[in-house]
Amino acid sequence: MIWYTRSRRKRRLMYSLTIIILILIAISIYSLYGYVQTRKIFATEGFIEMRLEKVISVDKLAVVQLKSDCSELSFYISPDQASAISEGISNVTKFRPMTHDTFVNVLEGFDVKPIMVKITKLSENTYYAELTLQRGNRFLIVDSRPSDAIALAVRTNVPIYVNESLTTKVC
Repeated sequence: MIWYTRSRRKRRLMYSLTIIILILIAISIYSLYGYVQTRKIFATEGFIEMRLEKVISVDKLAVVQLKSDCSELSFYISPDQASAISEGISNVTKFRPMTHDTFVNVLEGFDVKPIMVKITKLSENTYYAELTLQRGNRFLIVDSRPSDAIALAVRTNVPIYVNESLTTKVC
């Protein structure tokens, strides 16, 4: 009878230890997954941080020029988009807030912080961008037009990264 009780205790102990080990392994895997996902979100390999150099409007067309020390990217946008970017730079709000100002206010209201803008690719003469947002420890990457992403970036002082393959070397 004593032998049976010791064996039973031993099995319970082994069972409990096995459960604890499995829980620790699951927590480790989950933490590692979160770490890998966060590193992927913030990865800037192959991208160059650029600043908005100027926005030029001429008649029915406007040009955005982004620059770094030795690279630049220029692309066409509409005059309305140029106006949205220029107003963000000068921190001027007209009589009523523009769409980008409203969006920034909504983000602030929900405690969401823009983290970065990435101009990722050019496909069929169209540039693509991503806006990375953070709320607490959660992240969201939103597809965006580069002009809208830049208009938000200048309002929130977030960095603008450009895929190196899209830039022109100037030095």
